Amino acid sequence: MKFEKLSVIIVDDQPACADVLNQDLLEFSDIQVIGVFNSPEKAIKAIVRLQPDLLFLDVEMPEMSGLELLQNIRTQMSPELSVVFYSAYDKYVLEALRSSAFDYLLKPYQMEELEEIIERVKTNKSLHLDKFEQSMRRLLAGDHKFAIQTVSGLLLLKHTDIICFQFIEEVRSWQMLLVDRAIHKLRSSTTAKNLLDMNRTFVQTNQNCILNIEYLMSIENGTLQCKLYPPFQDVEISFSRRYYKKVKDMLDII
Repeated sequence: MKFEKLSVIIVDDQPACADVLNQDLLEFSDIQVIGVFNSPEKAIKAIVRLQPDLLFLDVEMPEMSGLELLQNIRTQMSPELSVVFYSAYDKYVLEALRSSAFDYLLKPYQMEELEEIIERVKTNKSLHLDKFEQSMRRLLAGDHKFAIQTVSGLLLLKHTDIICFQFIEEVRSWQMLLVDRAIHKLRSSTTAKNLLDMNRTFVQTNQNCILNIEYLMSIENGTLQCKLYPPFQDVEISFSRRYYKKVKDMLDII
């Protein structure tokens, strides 16, 4: 299974260094830099909100060290977050490794060194995605429990536990709504195709919603608003014209 792009945030108090790294990362077609910050304080909120796949973190910064920043966000981040410390001083290498950093890049680096790190991150990410796909396949193969890794932790679920998946534009990731009304955020690398490929039980109603069709009772003419079976009538979901046609083609309509 392949991911689309790795989302990256750069934190470096030296704007010139951050800009160089940002420009170098533009050379990778499967990398998307979603934030560059020169202030650790400002970076923390964005990192937690955006949940990047990869974090380039300067070790030595005046307001807060990169090691301190990582400690502050660890409990709020996905276990799949890859961290690359980078610094002009190799004395930080051992401490970075003790902090479970994914890798370490010395300034000034060679492009070949950056390429090697990106390849290692991609390999690591692919392994996690394969595990995710296997878990989802186990879910939809029957009604037994399966394991799925969310941002907050590992969940054991049944097929009937899930009402829908909704894509949240502000954080650029899918979240899962369960029948107990709990909401769980999925990893930013999860795509609509990942979810739809699992089973015909999940259908896309619009660009930002995938519904478990077992909970769909009716679709209103004109508005294309969905009405779900009780007690989920208050969940607001609608079809777009494009996806309505697709679902009509798959249903047996009298």
